[in-house]
Amino acid sequence: MALAPTALHLHSTPLSSCSARIRIAALLKTIPLTEHTLRPASRPTAYLRLNPNSTVPTLVATYPSGETLTLTQSLSMLEFLEESYQGAVRLLPPVTDISARAYVRDLAALVACDVQPLQSARVRRKIEAWGQDEERWAREVLWRGIRVYEGLAERSAGRCSVGDEVSLADVCLFPMMQRARRLEAYDGALLTREAPTVSRIMQALEGMKAFRNGGLQTFDVPG
Repeated sequence: MALAPTALHLHSTPLSSCSARIRIAALLKTIPLTEHTLRPASRPTAYLRLNPNSTVPTLVATYPSGETLTLTQSLSMLEFLEESYQGAVRLLPPVTDISARAYVRDLAALVACDVQPLQSARVRRKIEAWGQDEERWAREVLWRGIRVYEGLAERSAGRCSVGDEVSLADVCLFPMMQRARRLEAYDGALLTREAPTVSRIMQALEGMKAFRNGGLQTFDVPG
């Protein structure tokens, strides 16, 4: 396959934090994406053939040879975009800075592997079916995740999560924080007091167009 694909198709839902990670990264790196928006509770048979796990997002890359590459996990998609599009904006520190690259991956994995799965729609539906308060559960998971991120980011943060440059860690953090705010897992005063590093990072990210435009969406889903 060629190093960079000729087209990228992102299958997503508007309020998926995993999907938002890919949109933000693509905007930061000026990578064109064709987005296919799915209804939150509906997965057509054709989509299940693409992604048997029935989750979002799914990224399909097409190449001049006619070959395709289908990815179903957001972290692998982010690494794929970083390695395939090595332009002016890099979302991993230089290969000469092994420690910084490890910190970025550690923070990104905290969000993607520890925090998000525990309060995903699939888990929340199960909790609700058991007669429990699924929103309270999600708020507790998110707030704990924010506090853990704070403790780790204190070691590495500058203007952003690792140093002063935007990285994959920030790309993962921003949608998680949007989701937490939506569910009222925190307010501004609490965040400033209990997680000042995260609060400062979020202020920096909110000033960047790619994060504002690529984050969680509220547009109507057609059809």
